[in-house]
Amino acid sequence: MKKKIIIIGAGISGLYLAYMLEDKFDITIIEARSRVGGRVYAIDGHDMGPSWVWPHHKNILSLIDELGLEIFPQYTQGYALYDTRDGVEHFTPPPSMPSSRVNGSLGSFIEVIHKSLKSTKVLLSQEVQSVEEIDEGLSVTTRLDTFKSDFAIFTLPPRLVTKIDFTPKLPESLQQKMSSIQTWMGHSAKCVIEFKDAFWREKGLSGFAYSNNGPLGEIHDASTADRAALFGFVNSNAQMDHFDDNVKEQLSRVFQVDSSQIISIHLVDWKEEKYTASYEDRKALSQHPFYGIDTSQYSDKILFSSTEFSFREGGYLEGALIRAKDICKQIG
Repeated sequence: MKKKIIIIGAGISGLYLAYMLEDKFDITIIEARSRVGGRVYAIDGHDMGPSWVWPHHKNILSLIDELGLEIFPQYTQGYALYDTRDGVEHFTPPPSMPSSRVNGSLGSFIEVIHKSLKSTKVLLSQEVQSVEEIDEGLSVTTRLDTFKSDFAIFTLPPRLVTKIDFTPKLPESLQQKMSSIQTWMGHSAKCVIEFKDAFWREKGLSGFAYSNNGPLGEIHDASTADRAALFGFVNSNAQMDHFDDNVKEQLSRVFQVDSSQIISIHLVDWKEEKYTASYEDRKALSQHPFYGIDTSQYSDKILFSSTEFSFREGGYLEGALIRAKDICKQIG
């Protein structure tokens, strides 16, 4: 009989763990949201969470290929714009590492890996409250049910892990370390604006713009094969009242486009996502955090796998896959 694994979280970490382990184990994924994907989320084919992959991220590129998906280069041709109080300036951005995006969005990546699972059970809208080591293994309790298993793998951001009741309790040093790790994207709000056409390309612009005036602080081309779009990260001090109107005003001013060209505006404020961020994550990042947490001191039955736990490429999709692979090696 196969040993049982409970995976808490149906984001990229949880789905990838099941993808690698379901031939050897009886796996159940428990997800608090009403959907799979976690921070990988798309609306109308537009990535509202992470969207880029880089050439040195070999694990995610290999998996994309294995799943039969394709990538295309991020559009960067043309001038960039700097939105200052004195007006809008054109400049040529310095060369940067080329990035790519997945055809159909990373949301389609999640859909494909989810559908590829053959025997894994995925339970949605069940928030895990506690996990306890018992004589015969583990007991994992949600608001609706209790599950018995041999292993439990938490794929939540560390700060959300600390909200779970553990028996035995997490060591104080581990608890403090988890509480100190910023949730990747936990402070972010991302806005995607779809247009009738990619007018900026015709103007010789890359779509990249930087602004201190806001509400969008950093803007990039987000066009897909059949839709013209820009996306922007919302400034941390942006006023959210009348947000859509303020975005239209900013884009009209910066890109010299009539707001009637806008088809739709989508916004996901990850700070407000209960199952992504904690209150402590609202502080904006000044640099990429130092990720990686050693949890080996705690338990060989209760394990932790999210991108924040990875010592390599932590905070990226790649880090999530690296950590998941390390967990797979650990439990065989």
